[in-house]
Amino acid sequence: MMLQPLTAGPEPWLAGRFTNLAPVPRMVCCSLELSLSDLDKWIAPLSDEQIWAKPGGVTSVGFHLRHLAGSTERLLTYARGESITPEQIAFMKAEGEPGAPVADLLQGVRASYEAVAAFASAVEDLDAPRFIGRARLETVLGVLLAHIAEHAQRHTGQAITTSKFVTALAPAPPQA
Repeated sequence: MMLQPLTAGPEPWLAGRFTNLAPVPRMVCCSLELSLSDLDKWIAPLSDEQIWAKPGGVTSVGFHLRHLAGSTERLLTYARGESITPEQIAFMKAEGEPGAPVADLLQGVRASYEAVAAFASAVEDLDAPRFIGRARLETVLGVLLAHIAEHAQRHTGQAITTSKFVTALAPAPPQA
């Protein structure tokens, strides 16, 4: 399944997107598509330096992008009924380390979102139990998928807010 960032028109949930899906998977795909659109609009124009800035000590845009990719992948692992790997744990511990360029970070988010959309579009039993974390806290698959969407929106909003501060604090271009 290909998620398409919006260029104009209503948000995906109002645009009749993913009508072949049941409501929860449809909402997940619409939410992830909206997140990609917002990231393309607000984050893609930032420089590699700007995405790692921490104005006022807030968490960087780069962290939010890495966290979006990594946490989405980890939650999808749980949705598949699997346990997260040592590599996923190592990725999680390094989410705040600066250095990756904005294009690579956005591609990581897109890849994790596409994997969730493909999974959500094929899911059959939204009431199937799933177990989260070392404590193996139980939820159902539909709620876990809804959390992926909600979590994506939360960090997208935080990344946008930080990007606005970073842009506002950028030095003005030299006058000609």
